[in-house]
Amino acid sequence: MLQRKIYIKIRRRAHRFYSIILLAMILVFNGCTSHKGDLRFNSPSTGDIFNISGRISLPEIIETDSARASLTTLTDFSNFKLTAGETTAQADKNGNFYLSGVNFSDSLVIGAISNKIALLRRVTADELCYSDLSNIEIDVNSTAEAMIYLQGVLLKKDLTPADIRAREYVDGIASLTSAIKLSMQLPKTSISKTNLELPAVVAASKEVALKCISRDNVLKEANTVLRHAFLRKDLELVKLYISPSFGNDWDTTSNWDDVVNYFEKLFSNNDFVTLTWEIMETELLENSTARIRTKVNAVIRENTNDEIACNKTWTFDALWRLEGTIWKLYRNMPYRDTHPTQVDADLRWGEISSAHAELQAAINREDLDALGSRISDAFRNAFDGNSTKTELLLVAAQRFNNMDVKISDYSIESIKFTGNESAEVTCTGRVKVINILLGKDIDSGLVKAKVVWHKEDGVWRIYRDLPYKFTHPVTFD
Repeated sequence: MLQRKIYIKIRRRAHRFYSIILLAMILVFNGCTSHKGDLRFNSPSTGDIFNISGRISLPEIIETDSARASLTTLTDFSNFKLTAGETTAQADKNGNFYLSGVNFSDSLVIGAISNKIALLRRVTADELCYSDLSNIEIDVNSTAEAMIYLQGVLLKKDLTPADIRAREYVDGIASLTSAIKLSMQLPKTSISKTNLELPAVVAASKEVALKCISRDNVLKEANTVLRHAFLRKDLELVKLYISPSFGNDWDTTSNWDDVVNYFEKLFSNNDFVTLTWEIMETELLENSTARIRTKVNAVIRENTNDEIACNKTWTFDALWRLEGTIWKLYRNMPYRDTHPTQVDADLRWGEISSAHAELQAAINREDLDALGSRISDAFRNAFDGNSTKTELLLVAAQRFNNMDVKISDYSIESIKFTGNESAEVTCTGRVKVINILLGKDIDSGLVKAKVVWHKEDGVWRIYRDLPYKFTHPVTFD
């Protein structure tokens, strides 16, 4: 009888621990999108070239170069030389220009110079990749924005067009454009190089750039406070810096109450070993909101057994909003295991995440029926002709009974949506188990998998290429 009790105890422990094994293999379901985001995109290689055309627009009154200098509007733009990197062109009489073979640059500024009058136009990497470059305009407004951008570069801050066009800087930009207009009315003899190098123009552009950076520092400070609140396990401070309207694009159940309840439990049972919080980019949006691309790594240890419960890195585009006098995290902060680790997660990602959560629960219950509901009837593996849904479930059942886990580790890379109802999920993982009956260790080594999901009758299911045997490939081509 005692021997039977010991066997039952071992078998139950095998059931409980092996659920983690299969879970680790199925964790390739998790991940996040790899398509273009709001702040970043797949930049072209440095060898890519672009053709840019448009016109110079200068209705403002300027000082002419005629023998009898006078203030007038310009009617002939043919003296303007345009430069874009190493590419040059001459404008025609009407101000039209064509720049052929411009090399890609994420800091491209087009210059248009005639004698001592200079105009500028910043062309962002985003515009190079996605915008119509056949009808751009170079004028005083584009010059002001480019001047602010260049001042930001000198101050080691990449100011985006959204940063510069924020409502709070309207007065500063108006002062800068006035300074540029007045600089073009000065006698050419009073200008050393170009009108844009005059102290009044430089000072006005630097003033706006500093205001943009100052606002950026306030946002960084808010992020620092939130990080310290987590480290100190200060729930009241967390409550203050999470917006009452908080939500996540990928998880409709996320709200202020859910965040507070989650961290209340986390703080009670765990400690942060380390928590790094890196701001990668900021972009001011309308209605006093800001998009902040943030990279967070958290190493969390359980209080009861000193085991590492989490060692994970998230990169996400958090939306912060100025509410009263405090910037608060308003949208898109991952905090649960099922939340994305990379940017660009959307509702579809959330659907796959929910499917993954169902699989976790099914495995913990050793519920083969629930597990099978998330496997396509057409499931196959390209690397194993014997793989079927039936065989996968048979292997799962056998391992529930016979295995115990030693090491279970994985790292998510990406989800690529190949259609509205298909996705490729990529991750790496390692599983080391002991066969209870044989007393023998089995180590998968580092496994990299790309699992195909299909949405069938409204339900996301695993369709192709899930490695679930130790004989399955450890990488893919």
